[in-house]
Amino acid sequence: MIIGIDITSIPYGTGVSNYTLNLVHNLIKVDKKNTYKLFFSSLRLKCPKEINALKNYPNVKIYYFKFPLTFLEFIWNRLHILPIELFIGKCDVFHTSDWTQPPTIFAKTITTVHDLTPFLHPKWHHPKVIKAHRKKMFWATRRCFSIICVSRNTQNDLLKLFPKIDPNKISVIYEAAENKYDKFLKLSTDIQSQKKDIIRKQYGLNKFILAQGTREPRKNLERLIQAFNSFRKIYPKSKIELAIAGKYGWGEDIKHLKNCYVKILGYIPEKDMVALHASAICLAYPSLYEGFGLPLVKSMKVGTPIITSNVSSLPEITNGCALLIDPESPEDIANALKKITRSSNLRKKMIKRGLQQAKIFSWTKTAQQTLNLYQSAK
Repeated sequence: MIIGIDITSIPYGTGVSNYTLNLVHNLIKVDKKNTYKLFFSSLRLKCPKEINALKNYPNVKIYYFKFPLTFLEFIWNRLHILPIELFIGKCDVFHTSDWTQPPTIFAKTITTVHDLTPFLHPKWHHPKVIKAHRKKMFWATRRCFSIICVSRNTQNDLLKLFPKIDPNKISVIYEAAENKYDKFLKLSTDIQSQKKDIIRKQYGLNKFILAQGTREPRKNLERLIQAFNSFRKIYPKSKIELAIAGKYGWGEDIKHLKNCYVKILGYIPEKDMVALHASAICLAYPSLYEGFGLPLVKSMKVGTPIITSNVSSLPEITNGCALLIDPESPEDIANALKKITRSSNLRKKMIKRGLQQAKIFSWTKTAQQTLNLYQSAK
């Protein structure tokens, strides 16, 4: 069987990038039988080194083109011409990105829906993003052999927005955190402490609450900062900081709200993420909507308690191991910060529940379930 996958999203440092890179790596680990054709295109960006390293595998072929993403979006989403086989040759299945939906000659297409905010909350996105997603989903809902949703909540939203989709064509396959997150707590206590000390020193942190994700409207960072400032008024002698990790995405930024206790770290390389999550007192993730919420799994894996919203997929992914808050209520967020920072017993209970819940999420499982779906298309 020949399996094609669009990996164009990988260099952009987003949740979709992380998903695509880890899916490809783990598919190749679990599947030595089938051939993989990886499609990558960018006018300026080079093919990622993590992908180039896969050239050594006999069942992997990489097809690198210098077409800009805007061109591919135009020919595939708007005109819906030039089948993918013209670029990579024959394939039995082609797994499309979240951005474009190329036509095919014979290949059956599978796509992953990460979230549906361009449809549910268009005010959070640039008009170009909304237009691209609408065009992509127009073709995906009509032509795809199967659609992967990363949570049951995303599946429910998809069926509400596109009621003509056959529910039997939809599969829920969870994302996961990389294996290095599982390995952290298996290290000796001394090594864990060393790694935490290094990361705190590197980013100028002491005791801190972590917020992680691209700085964009739906991450709800303004209300989180408001809640944190309220918390500090109650406990003015507290040395706890709020560390916000993530690159700027779009919308009004929150840089004007920072102070000596609110630190905007910006983009954090993935190599630092494990220790950063493990060092935090808790993860504060008061997002207004998430299709999955990968930072939750990262924190669960390393034994960090979580505050998150009672909306979208977030209660599903945490399943009773997080403090759930109303994301539109700074007072509710502040109360949760108070509870989780002042009670060691509560943190211990949440850590224990989180480690148990974290076992559900595995890239090996995700890859095997996705491979099973590819094989069902034969």
